[in-house]
Parts: sequence; structure tokens; C-alpha cells
Amino acid sequence: MRWPVTADEGMSIREAMAQMDRSGSGGIVLVDEENRLVGTATNDRLRRNLRSGVALETPLSAVVNDDPTVIDADETSRPTGGRLSSKTGGDRNGSAASGDRPDATAGDRIGTATKGDRIGFAIERDRTGSTVVPVVGGNGGVDVTVVADDDRPHNGGIDPTAVQTVLVVGGAGYLGSVLCRQLLDDGFDVRVLDPLLYGDSGIADLLERDRFSVIRGDARSVETVVDAVAGVDAVVHLGGIVGDPASELDPRKTLEYNYHSTQLLASLSKYYQINRFLFASSCSVYGRVEADTGHCTEDAPLNPVSLYARLKIQSERVLRSFADGNFSPTILRMATVYGRSPRMRFDLVGNVLPAKAYHEGVVPVFGGDQYRPNVHVDDAARAYVDCLTAPIEDVGDTVFNVGSTLQNYRIDELATIVSDCFPDAGIEYHDDRTDDRSYRVAFDRIADVLGYEADVTVRDHCQELRTAFESGEFTDYTADRYNNCASLEGLDEFERTATVPDHHEPPTQETLPSTGI
Repeated sequence: MRWPVTADEGMSIREAMAQMDRSGSGGIVLVDEENRLVGTATNDRLRRNLRSGVALETPLSAVVNDDPTVIDADETSRPTGGRLSSKTGGDRNGSAASGDRPDATAGDRIGTATKGDRIGFAIERDRTGSTVVPVVGGNGGVDVTVVADDDRPHNGGIDPTAVQTVLVVGGAGYLGSVLCRQLLDDGFDVRVLDPLLYGDSGIADLLERDRFSVIRGDARSVETVVDAVAGVDAVVHLGGIVGDPASELDPRKTLEYNYHSTQLLASLSKYYQINRFLFASSCSVYGRVEADTGHCTEDAPLNPVSLYARLKIQSERVLRSFADGNFSPTILRMATVYGRSPRMRFDLVGNVLPAKAYHEGVVPVFGGDQYRPNVHVDDAARAYVDCLTAPIEDVGDTVFNVGSTLQNYRIDELATIVSDCFPDAGIEYHDDRTDDRSYRVAFDRIADVLGYEADVTVRDHCQELRTAFESGEFTDYTADRYNNCASLEGLDEFERTATVPDHHEPPTQETLPSTGI
């Protein structure tokens, strides 16, 4: 459902933001009781006012642009010169926010409103911002019978104005580096916030792209996060210490990176009305489930068996507690991810088994009867894109399991598939277990709501890795840089890092020296 994006003079900024989020419009037109134009505002304009200290309950009329460009009935655009509704023009208080940008010119337009299209207004956008251009009928009233249709170059069917710039926290990591590429390919602007504890190999080749920027910083720092969220339309939070062994290295730091940073990111996003907030949780929250229990839905009991999973649950709870009529977090519980990434990992079962099969001729299995859902990293990243492009009312304040029902494998079944793909390798069984997690997961909700299905299979992945191995890639797959826990153990920066980092870097695109990590 798409809502008309008009407002009367009694509407607050809070109400306007909610209406824009749900319409996917990115802008709003304020009219008086006679439907005459009072002013316009984009979500970016409103967020800039909030950043300057304007209260969320402030009337929209106090912050609109009262000198917008309009399109007349003859399809020509013209500035209003401030000659809008005489009833309200003298009543406004601070109608032009500090730092407001001038209207875009007709040549800047991406979504052009014309009379023939029966579009009520258009969002004009350039590299520095956007503005709303209402269509004014012959009687001087604003024609808002239809909301503008998509004219943005996104491939995923996103509304042209709903989300333009996405902050990816942890965007240099295993999943994040894949997601950043998908977002850029789909036409989004991407900003990464990442401390680069594992190096910059995941994003080094993206630094020259126009719509990509990096803040090397820490999501535990208020100042850094305030800068990072400025001007973004959505936040995807993939950051934190990932994996059980790495999380156990220093539980206090894991608490800070995985839980406190989530609280901080969510609270500042909510304050600045960045209401699309996607959080990477884990199916590990289901922990240990008896085999005859069936598949875990999103409403199944949680039974974490690790610090990593417990902090995911706490983070989910705090995000759900922040949800209101505006702030709409989406929680994605990821199956065990496998697949090739620009920041490769071989500490994941789906990656290390093919590596051992090729290089050592053996597929080791510890225990073997533990169930685990699996999903390829490309499919995992696509789930975030699908959520960003879906209507917010479909994904807001919602939990999705992300994976494939068909890829709920026991570890010994996974080993058999790998062995089939590497026939020279034999399976080697060990009685001792290294991981007690066992759960099968249902993925019906994300399929029903978003039509999401995983495309890549474990066999596809094994063939891809075989090709990579045969071409000489990953000959040192046991190197520390492919293992989160080993990387952090050898990292002085991780050892020294304080609770609140004392360094701060502004949100500018950096040219980062490649560390080769």
C-alpha cells in the first residue's frame, strides 16, 4: 500500500517521517485546508533539522521549504519566489533550516513529474541532496492523487526515493563486502563503517567507485556513529565479533562490540529518524534442539549455547524494545554462511571442508549428527537488499530466518556432499565434538513475505572453490587472515582497544593502503 504524501499544517515531524517511510516517497508536501501549497520537505531535510536540535514533535510547517520549485499545469517548472499560501506564510517559525540546499534544477531531475503522468510531485535528486517539486493544478491546488512512480536506477524494484544511501556497519567483512557490491550494483550509495580489524581486502577495490565511501571507525564511539549516520537513509548492522571462538577471546570486548554498539547505533538511528534498521542476527540463537522437535520458526524457543548467541538475543530484544510507529528494525537470523567472499574465511564449516578435501584429501567430521542450516554468502547478502527494497510495513519490527529449508544438513551429510565434489578425498570421522549446536530451521516467513529463495547450493559452491584452488588461489587457506579468532589473537590493535575509542575520524572517503589481509 502506498499512501498519499501530503500533510496538513498540524502534522509533526515525527508523523511526517512515518508517513514518508510508509509511502516510500522520501518527500512530503504541506498544504493548507484549501489544498494550496504551503511548503515541501524531504526526509533528508527533516533529519538535518533534527541534527540541528529541532524536536521531533515540532510542527512540520516550521521546517518546510516555503520557496520550492513547482510544476504548473502546462508542465513547466518555476520557482515560487516564496509566494505560497498567504494564510501560513507569515505564521512560520524558522521555515528555512540552516544549511538547506537550494532546489535542484530541471536538468538535475531523475524522477520528473508531468501532468500526463498524473503525478502529484517529483523528488529531484542530485549528488548533494534532493527536493520536492509539487505539481500545481490550474486552480492553484496541489494535485496529489497519485504518488510518484519508480524512476530510479535500482534493480530491485525499490521506490525511487525511499532509500538512496545505506550505511553498512561491518561492510569490510565476510558478508559485508559481498553486500556492498550488491548494493552498488543495484544503484545505492554505500557508506561503510568498519574498524578494519581484519584488513581492507574486502573493500579495497571499491574505494575508487563514485558512490562508495568508508569511515574507518568504531561503532562503540558516539561521535563516530553520529557522523556515520548523517545523511543515510538506512542502516545495515553487520558489525561485531563474529563466531563463537572469536567471541570467547575477550568476553568484555565482545559485549561492547556486539551489544553496546547495537544499542548505540539503534538509539542514534531512532533519534535521527533513520527508521530502516537491519540487524544481522544468527540462527545460533536456537542453540541445541532435539532432532524430533522439527524446524525452528522465528517464534520457536531460544536456547543459546554460546556468548555469541546470547548477545545476539540481547541485541534483538533491545532493538524490538526501540520499535515504535516510526523506528522499524528488521532482524535477520542468518543460517551458517558459506561461499566465496572478497574477505574470505576458512573458519566456516562450509568453506573449510572443501579446502581440506582439496588440499589434504580428507573431510574431517567431528560428531556428525548435528543439524545446521546453510546459506551461500551471495544469497545471504541478497536478503538484506530484499528487505531494503520492500515496503517498510512488510519488514519493520520483524524477525526473518534467512536460509534454505533444503540446506538443513547434518554435518555428516554436508561432508558427504563435499566428498562427492572432491572424489579423491575421504571422510574421516572423529567421536569428539567441537560444537554442540544442532538445529533445523524453517524459512517460510521470508519466502512468504519477500518471495525469497536461496539460489546457490553447496555443490555449486564446491565447484567454484575447486576452480579457485586449481587456479592457485587460497593455497594457504590455514593462514590467520582467513580465521576470525586467529586474526584477533594476533592483532595488537584488538588487544589495546579501549571501551570508548579515543580516536575519531570524520566521514570522508579514505584511500586506504592495502594490508593484504
